[in-house]
Amino acid sequence: MEIPDPLTPPLRYNVVQNNLYRGAYPREINFKFIKSLQIKTLLSLTPDPVTPETDAKLYEFAMKNNIRLVHVECSQSGKGKKRGVPMGYTTVIEALNYIIHNEHAPIYIHCLNGGQVTSLVVACLRRLQFWSSISIFNEFINFTTSITVNDRNFVEGFKGQININAGDKVDWLWVGMSKGVIENHPKLKFTEI
Repeated sequence: MEIPDPLTPPLRYNVVQNNLYRGAYPREINFKFIKSLQIKTLLSLTPDPVTPETDAKLYEFAMKNNIRLVHVECSQSGKGKKRGVPMGYTTVIEALNYIIHNEHAPIYIHCLNGGQVTSLVVACLRRLQFWSSISIFNEFINFTTSITVNDRNFVEGFKGQININAGDKVDWLWVGMSKGVIENHPKLKFTEI
């Protein structure tokens, strides 16, 4: 009897919410697992986009499986960056605008190693969801070796304007919130489009 190839998830893989997955950069050994998720969008939080020149195998896998490749440019090291983190708030908001709309789901978000960069975006998503700081940072530490003061300050200071298409918003974004709470978010402004 032939044993089928095992499904091998990417490093630091996890389910964030329904139809939202996170982890490290998918390698060829992970393709069968990624395919099993039936993702529609691969959101790369990396210095360079996935192209035939940068990663022919991942590009070909995505094209063959009708997976949309989206790139949001992020550094992989906070060194020399403002606030000591690899991105700014506009970058996080760009990523969140993909994450919170059903048209892109199921979605897999990744950086190179599934650590700091992906964790910062997920932590800001949790701020958007009204999670407490302690819950956010407990989740954060599960995917990184440590959390820096710069990481904490970045997440706690997260602010900006988020455009929401109410007819396409993911169901899990504000489960259990009373009407009026979201409009009074202390750090974020929401515009319905």
